[in-house]
Amino acid sequence: MNEQIAAWAAAHGWGYEAEGAPPALGDSLWEQASSGVARDKVTGDGWEAGTITGGTRTASSVERVGGMTITRSVSVSTPVQSRTIGYLAIRLARRLPHLLLDATSNGHELMRRPSRDQRLSLEGDFDRHFELYAPRGYERDALYVFAPDLMALLIDEAGDLDVEVRDDRMIVLRPGGFDLTDPATWERFERIRATVGRKAQQQTDRYVDDRGAPPTLTLEARVGPGVVAPEGRRLRGRLPRIAWIGIAIGVAVVAFVATVLTVLVSAFSHTVGG
Repeated sequence: MNEQIAAWAAAHGWGYEAEGAPPALGDSLWEQASSGVARDKVTGDGWEAGTITGGTRTASSVERVGGMTITRSVSVSTPVQSRTIGYLAIRLARRLPHLLLDATSNGHELMRRPSRDQRLSLEGDFDRHFELYAPRGYERDALYVFAPDLMALLIDEAGDLDVEVRDDRMIVLRPGGFDLTDPATWERFERIRATVGRKAQQQTDRYVDDRGAPPTLTLEARVGPGVVAPEGRRLRGRLPRIAWIGIAIGVAVVAFVATVLTVLVSAFSHTVGG
């Protein structure tokens, strides 16, 4: 427990937890804001902030979809020193496809980046600041969410940070963490919420994924939190480098064995023929 951060939160009427769950439930470990434990977690009206490190946690989420209750759970155990990620998560009015803006200025420090075939080009010179990733088939949705006016605000207020949209959250991430004892950090969070967060709310409050809203779904359900089709809920990650090394070794071994067999068969044929 950091007493300075706890006191700062109390002075502003915010909640504080020494340890808690990260801001969104993840289905795969490469998602930075879903695995590990949120430490010095501060919560306000529609937002939360903290530092994610490794650790062990079990979490579940419950959602209503078309009159049905769906419960998802995840158990994660990762080395405590394996990561340090600062985050500010802003709740949105509805669920959205899984989108990621990878800032070019921070050295692409994502633990595991999405597969390349999900990358989109942004308008103007925005590509110099961020690489945008969206699930296949959700290219127009991504450009609708990250419209030029929102992108301009992101560059001004969060150009050195990664930004992830997952479920009903927009999560601003900094590898290495934020200094939560510095008042300037909280002033920056307030600016991001007032500019980027507000614009994101306005940009997405009417979003509907027709692929995830079956015809039988009621109008209330369609205009409520929203439903995203399974193929849009999570980006696909790239294979780790060690996996590619393993594949290359496997291919080399198969090629070697095939060559040896060819030589042996050829030698045997010549022997029989002789």
